[in-house]
Amino acid sequence: MSQEQKMRITVTNERAEKATQVHLLRSNLEYTDEVKELEKLIQQDMTNTDLWMKKGLELAKQMHFREAIESYSIGLSHNPFHALSLRHRGHRLLSTYRFEEAVFDFELSSRIDPKNWDTWYHLGLAYYLIGDFERANNAYTRCFEITRHDQDELVAIVDWKWLTLMRLGQVEEAGKILDYVNSETEPGENHVYKNRVLMYKGEVKPEEVLDYNDKEFADLELATQGYGVAMYYYFNGQKDKTFELFDLILKNDTYWSAFGYLAAYQDQKRLK
Repeated sequence: MSQEQKMRITVTNERAEKATQVHLLRSNLEYTDEVKELEKLIQQDMTNTDLWMKKGLELAKQMHFREAIESYSIGLSHNPFHALSLRHRGHRLLSTYRFEEAVFDFELSSRIDPKNWDTWYHLGLAYYLIGDFERANNAYTRCFEITRHDQDELVAIVDWKWLTLMRLGQVEEAGKILDYVNSETEPGENHVYKNRVLMYKGEVKPEEVLDYNDKEFADLELATQGYGVAMYYYFNGQKDKTFELFDLILKNDTYWSAFGYLAAYQDQKRLK
């Protein structure tokens, strides 16, 4: 081969292994009838972003998260500024531990539709998971500003904002945010967050929060309640208990995409 024809390679001599970069595994779980029906509708209207989004939502119910991301992405190729698809794709990027990529989707979605509560909430979580607590707090602050105080979501945003403020060392400000929730607050489906907040306030004992064994979704309760308790122990100087709970949460991985599980996964490495 002549000098002019010499191949040019723009990689270093030391390279990452294929197995760490290309993930070829796929679930053999058959799609639901709802997904199959949406696929038929999509064949009739391939550029319909809403249909691609609906397919992604149905796939996510089966924890087909990678396939859901692909569906959202195809839909976004037809309408790149579809705020809701970006928000949903960001959620499933979180579910697949692609936190930095999720940040982008939530940031863009928040600029297109700045009034969407879920977008700000998930953006705060994405920043929290990568350890950027300043920007997590900014997102949670915006989320809190658009939260009505009679909404079920109040207890969830108060919980995560308290955790974030504590990570920033803003203890006094963290104490103030807890005042928005009390024993009379109606949590709706977010009872787990209400229990955590009442524990932060000293009104409920950690042992009571961790009483989840008789619940229908015990592993999910463990991940969600357990993370809050673990961090309560951490802020109170009981770090051995914190890491014991992290180990327990990560061992019971039925709900490996739950927010508490993701946070325990990240913090087990970060806090040690």
